[in-house]
Amino acid sequence: MGVVEGTSYSLVILAAIGFGIALLWTAVSSLLIQPKEYTCFNVTLDKLRDDPRVTVRLGTPISGYGQESRNRAARQRIPHRAYNDDSGTEHFQVQFHAKGPTGAALISADMYQDAAKQWQYAFLFVDVTNPTPQRLVLIGPQY
Repeated sequence: MGVVEGTSYSLVILAAIGFGIALLWTAVSSLLIQPKEYTCFNVTLDKLRDDPRVTVRLGTPISGYGQESRNRAARQRIPHRAYNDDSGTEHFQVQFHAKGPTGAALISADMYQDAAKQWQYAFLFVDVTNPTPQRLVLIGPQY
């Protein structure tokens, strides 16, 4: 075996190891690292459960889900949009459904992380659909 042949085998082995590491990183990051839209969903749902204006209208316990559908995958998928504002801060807008024993609502939130890496709201709206349609502005837009 010559120098060129040995070098080419080494390159193939290194490429295979690199591909394996990339594949492992993708699998671990998708299973263990929670996407930001799901973090926003969980923080917002906890805020709704603690707000008396929401619990009076929807009751307790309150559950949240992505889309109105019988399809489990559609219910677990949270519609979201990521964008950067004028100052370069990354925002996440999420929209999901919340349901309690006495009502249902469509939730719209715009969230971002501050300098301390804490989630803050640009706005949080609760559009109650049942029993009486109305909009609750839990956190209004700040201009």
